[in-house]
Formats: sequence, C-alpha cells, structure tokens
Amino acid sequence: MTRRDFMMLSTAGAVMGGRTSSCAATTEVSRSPAAGEIVKRDVPPRNRRPYTGLDWSKVIRVKTTTHGHCMNQRALDVYLKRGFGLLTLSNYYPSAPWWPLSKMTRNYWRLHHDHPVMVNGKRVDGPFDWNRIVASWKDTLDSNATAKNPTWAAKFPFVEGGKIFKPLPPGVLEAPNAEHHGFRLENGKWAGSLHICAPGSAFASGTFDAHDYAKTYSHGYHYGSGEFWGTAIDRMIAGLIHPDGGGVTINHPTWTKLDRELMLKILDYDPRVLGIEVIEDSGYNSENYWDWALSTGRQCFGFFVPDWHIDNRVFGVNVLCVQEKTVHACLKAYREGNFYGALNGLDELAFTRIAFDGMTVTAATDKPARFEVITARGVVKKEEGQEVSWTVEKEAPWQGPRHHIFARVKAYAVDGSEEVLFSQPFMLRNG
Repeated sequence: MTRRDFMMLSTAGAVMGGRTSSCAATTEVSRSPAAGEIVKRDVPPRNRRPYTGLDWSKVIRVKTTTHGHCMNQRALDVYLKRGFGLLTLSNYYPSAPWWPLSKMTRNYWRLHHDHPVMVNGKRVDGPFDWNRIVASWKDTLDSNATAKNPTWAAKFPFVEGGKIFKPLPPGVLEAPNAEHHGFRLENGKWAGSLHICAPGSAFASGTFDAHDYAKTYSHGYHYGSGEFWGTAIDRMIAGLIHPDGGGVTINHPTWTKLDRELMLKILDYDPRVLGIEVIEDSGYNSENYWDWALSTGRQCFGFFVPDWHIDNRVFGVNVLCVQEKTVHACLKAYREGNFYGALNGLDELAFTRIAFDGMTVTAATDKPARFEVITARGVVKKEEGQEVSWTVEKEAPWQGPRHHIFARVKAYAVDGSEEVLFSQPFMLRNG
C-alpha cells in the first residue's frame, strides 16, 4: 500500500456520518445526532456463535493485541520476543497508525501530518505544516517545559530524524491501529476518559501536542478527535483496510471508570464495535463489565491487552485462530470472534477446541487445566483435566438460554505457570 493509499484511507471517514445500531438487524437506517444525515448500509450483527466452522485441526494461532504501545526498538523487541505474529500498534500522539513500521522516523507525524483535525470546532483537512503554524507564536513557547518533557522529540523547528525501527523478521504481519480519545457526547459535553482503538483501520485523529507544549490547543487545534464519538467511529469504520475484518474496541473500562450505559450505547451504535478490553492496562480485570454487558443479551467480544505495561508478566494477549496466516484472515478472526484471550501469552496453555452446538458448550486444552464455564448465573460448571462440557439446563421453564443468556469458558493452568485463558462468549439464543 502506498502512502497516498494510506492517507486516502485515513481521511475516508470524512463523508461518513450515519449511525447504525441494534445487534439483531442486518441492514440499518438511522440518524447520527452529530451529522444529521441518513445513511443506509449492510451491517451484519456481531457473531453470536464464534468458532463455528473453524477446523481446529488446521488452526494457526497468531499472537497479537488490540492495544499496545511501542515507541522504540526496545519495546518492539518485547513484542517479538513474546512471539507476536501480527502487530497492530496503537500509538499516539497524534492518534495515527505507526504502519508500516518501516516508514516511521523521529518526528514523523510532526512533519507528515495529512489527516484532518478539529480546529475551533470545525473539521479541517490536512496537511498541516506545524513548523509554519507554530512559528506564528513561537515566542510564547515555554522552552523549559518542552526541554524537560520526554515526548518532545526535538526542539522547534521540527526536523525529521532517522528510522525508529529495524526491519521486522520474516513472517511478522502488520495492520494499522491507533488509540483515539478526546470525544464528545451527543450533547456536546466531553465524554470523559473514553478511549477507543480501531485495529485494522487507517483512520487518524488529533495532533502531536496533547499537552499543549507547542500551544496548538491554546490556538484552537484539538489534540484528539474533538467530535461526537459516533461520528469518530463512523470514520474509523470507513478507514478499515478490509471491510469484513477488524473493527472498534472500547478501551480499559475499569481504569477509566467507564459509564456502563455509555458502554451499551457504543456497543449498540454499530456491530463493528466489537467489544471491550477485559484484561487491560497493568493487569486491571474488567470481567465484571464484560459479564454485565453480556447479561443484557448483547454479544460483546473480550480483548486482552498490555497497553503501556509491556514489561509486566500479566501482558494480555489475543490469540487469533486462523486457517491461513494473512493480515486479512487475522482481521476477519477479530470480526468473527475466532480468537481467545491469554493472561500471559507465553505458550504455557492453549485452547485446542471451543465449540457450542446449540445445546452444549465444549472446550479442550493442550495441557491439563482447571476449567470454569461462566454464564449470567455465575460459574455453572467446574472441571479439571484437558476438556470440559456443559449442557444448558432444561429442568424448568425459566431456565435454558433465557436463564443463562451467555456462556464462556475460562481455563487455568495447573502447572504453576499462572496462565489463564478466556474463550469468547456464546450467546445461547440467536436473537
């Protein structure tokens, strides 16, 4: 993909303004409160039966994550040492994909900023010549503050530096992603600490100057999205490099103390909002958010991420289950829910089967484990060994799928490695 193609993708969302919602319908027509225009498009619901049709005897496991920062070669080496086969690095500032890594240089986004920015409340297309822009008020800059800040990579005026990363090893795949922030609610108020990633999307937002060291925010240039979160999601979706793969994730709900009703609104906005982070920044566990969302009957995939904390053993890894190792196949695995989560992702334990035939949930691992089957009623089955099965009860009219709503499997290693695996959830009713 050429740089021109990349920038076309990153700005493609400029024409997207419609809102789609509901996890049941396949074609949606509705109105975005921010854009005010009607958009009709086909939107398949999130897959309520992940792993269906997956041939586990031919599965290739690709380790990756939907939210991991990487500012230098040392950090990249950590991901490679962990055995990552797909990189979707989620850097800011700006919220612009570091993709492909081979093009990234020191000060790259200060000198090659072509994506739009909200300026004094209006969306303005790039490019932005920051040297020229900042020069008009350079005498007001606090040189002491900028010199002490480690993210200020070079003194003004900005000069492009050398390559940041060495070439990737053969076979390591890359796809675009970025962590977006600075959204507004429908009423125009700020959406708190809402952060969103978009693995597979070339969409870019915001500026390099999140802390206003260069006084760009003081002069009206928004450091983040600056738009209604739904409009921003439309733009992320428009920037997907494969329309049937990848999507949007809601980041670290526990760390941000995300309002649960807002979480549901975002999940309902478009089925390509895939789900939320479950194991998140520095080991935070958001299973309570996950199970609460699932208990409403909404499919919600769970994601497992290190965020900034790449040196921790609790790392958060998504293990994609694909039949061929390509970027497209990996992004489709995200869209379809054909992946599972790992607490450490060090190959200490792996699922060899996860399935639901409409009545019985089954799972198996390559080594002995302690299994839990979890539904809206809590832990409904425990088992030790290399496999587990649980059949939805039918003893009473109020039980069955309506009673349990969803089922997911958790597997704990029993060899002392402390690895924990998390299947994606099965929704026990199709609609």
